[in-house]
Amino acid sequence: MFSPLPLLLLLLPALLLLAQAAPQLRLKHRIFHPSLPAAPFDDRATLLLSGSGPSAEARLVPSETLADDLLVYTRAAEGLKDALYQVALEHPADTQQSQWAISSVLACHLPYSTSESFTIHLDQNGDPFSLDYFVGPVPHNGACPKRGRKAAAEAGPVDFKPIANTTVLLRSPSFPPLPQLRVPPPVTAEGKPVEQPREKSFLEKYWMYIAIALVALTLAPAPAEEEAAGGRGQGSGG
Repeated sequence: MFSPLPLLLLLLPALLLLAQAAPQLRLKHRIFHPSLPAAPFDDRATLLLSGSGPSAEARLVPSETLADDLLVYTRAAEGLKDALYQVALEHPADTQQSQWAISSVLACHLPYSTSESFTIHLDQNGDPFSLDYFVGPVPHNGACPKRGRKAAAEAGPVDFKPIANTTVLLRSPSFPPLPQLRVPPPVTAEGKPVEQPREKSFLEKYWMYIAIALVALTLAPAPAEEEAAGGRGQGSGG
C-alpha cells in the first residue's frame, strides 16, 4: 500500500519557501473623532502579496469580526460631525500606531457605500509602505448624506450593509520623465563658442542672376524697322 508521507516530506521545504515568498501584512481600522477617546486599531484584514514587479498581486483576507466591527463603528459615528473611518497598514518593524500608514474617509459614507478600493504603494524593494483607501459612491462635494429629522426619528439607527465590491491595487514607484536638455553650442579649442556664419542677404545670394538679367535686357535688340515704318505710313496717310 502506497503511503503519501514520503511525498509530503519531499514537498515540505517547497511549501515553506512558498509561505515565506508570500509575506503577510495586517490592515487595521477604527473610528476617530476628537471628541472620542483615542481607540486602538482592530484587525480588519490580512494582506497577502504574491509575485514581484509588474506581475505582483495582492488580496485581502477579512477578519472574522469585520462585519460586527463596521456595524459598531457606523452606529458609534452616527451624529458625530466629521467622524473619520481610518484604515491603517501595520508596519512589521513599527510597534507604535503613530508610525503606521493611515488613510481616512468620512464615516458617514460607510452605510451607503457599495464599493471600496485599497491602493497599496510599494517601495523600490517591493515592500508595502503606504496605502490609500476610498469608498463609493461619494458626492462630488464629499458631503455626508442628509436625512430629515422626521425620517431619522422613524428609521432609528443606521444599518450597515457589508460592502460587496472590494478592489486591491498595487502601485510601484515611478519616476518623472527626464527634462529635455538643449545641446550645448560647439566651442573652439580655446573654449570660445564657435561663431555661426552670417546668413547672406537676398542680393548677396542672387546678385549674379540679377546681373545677367540686366545685361540681357541691355543687349536686347530694338523693335523691328518694318513696324516703325508701318507706323509712319499710317500717320502720313491720315
